[in-house]
Amino acid sequence: MLVLVGTITVPATNSFTLATALTAAAKGDAEAQYFLAKQYCKGTELPQNYPKAVEYFRKAAEQGHAFAQNDLAACYAKGWGVETNYEEAARWYRKAAEQGDPLAQYSMGRIHFLGRGVPKNMPEAMRWYKKAAEQNQPDALQALGDIYLNGREGVKIDFAEAFKWCEKAVEQGCVGPLNSLGYMYEQGYAVARNPEMAVKCYRQAAERGDGRGQMNLGRMYQDGFGLPKDLVEAYVWFSVAIRNGEGTARHYLEQLEDDETLTPQEIRNARTRADEIQERWEASNAKAESRQTK
Repeated sequence: MLVLVGTITVPATNSFTLATALTAAAKGDAEAQYFLAKQYCKGTELPQNYPKAVEYFRKAAEQGHAFAQNDLAACYAKGWGVETNYEEAARWYRKAAEQGDPLAQYSMGRIHFLGRGVPKNMPEAMRWYKKAAEQNQPDALQALGDIYLNGREGVKIDFAEAFKWCEKAVEQGCVGPLNSLGYMYEQGYAVARNPEMAVKCYRQAAERGDGRGQMNLGRMYQDGFGLPKDLVEAYVWFSVAIRNGEGTARHYLEQLEDDETLTPQEIRNARTRADEIQERWEASNAKAESRQTK
């Protein structure tokens, strides 16, 4: 459910142009060096060149620039412009994390969780996740919710904690934890059992293109739990979930087909609706990505 360490920090707004940044960077200005590194990463004002990006990230990082330290670590973690080296990634993540950078703090939690470049250490992972979560870092909030919901080495299941962190993650725009909240409402963990609220959470995830949310919404239609039973709608959402990579939904879809409770016409109608939903979601997603690149 979580993204592998290696995210590049979003650059801060500054007043540099390419010409002024080149001049300032040559004089040792860390912000200018960081600006140039980002340009080499993006390949907009300068040709994309990850080795050059690493060069400038390193210049800024060695002057204590926290964002540059985080991004240099990400380059080592992903092998962007430099050979993959998890130990070096961990070293630079730590420097940025100790300066309070929330993304680097999340990454420190993640590498201790995985044992990637540092010894696997769950207490240390939780310590860094919580530091990042205190700054509302979305991935850290989601990680804590998942750990408390499922239990991990040395960390017992705690539904109240899971609910708290998942709710905070949703407030920060995360989609995945909507499924966790829905599950807790469905089962009555940490909160009173509330099928209608479970459906609401699953639907929100489903309508944002989340395959697991789509499958869960299909389940609720299939069982008539929290909303009227509707096998056609269940078929629709299982179909969409499969297209969005949720393989488990295929089991539910085949179950509906094997039961032969739907007519061939109902199945055709459901497939048409699934096509329409998927096309609408993909169009909306493409539009959002277009806005981000402008």
